[in-house]
Amino acid sequence: MEKETFKDTKEEAEEEEEEEGRWWKHYFSLHQILLVGEGDFSFSLCLAKAFGSASNLVTTSLDNYDVVTKKYSQAESNIQNLVKLGAAVLHGVDATKMKLHPDLSMRKFDRIIFNFPHAGFYGKEDEIRLIE
Repeated sequence: MEKETFKDTKEEAEEEEEEEGRWWKHYFSLHQILLVGEGDFSFSLCLAKAFGSASNLVTTSLDNYDVVTKKYSQAESNIQNLVKLGAAVLHGVDATKMKLHPDLSMRKFDRIIFNFPHAGFYGKEDEIRLIE
């Protein structure tokens, strides 16, 4: 009997948490969140996993799908998992022209995340000298 009571209480708590949303650092699962300039989509996937869903996420890359999956070994898997969790994944999105993008022009977002935007240099992006 006590186990059933615990189970009911746990299920009720999970349902209540889903209705109230989940915070992860500065981000809230009930916010509409746009992620701009993703590389391998690992940050987007981390956020989606923390929320238990990606239905509130729109995540974008500047490169098209083929380029992204050739550049980053985990990108294809990350994108597939994001889609399974309900994210909208867009490729070929230039952050300087987003207001013209048909899937973004009429949307409003509570948070826009642009992690470590490309600095416009040539060479390997992971070289410490270039990052500094």
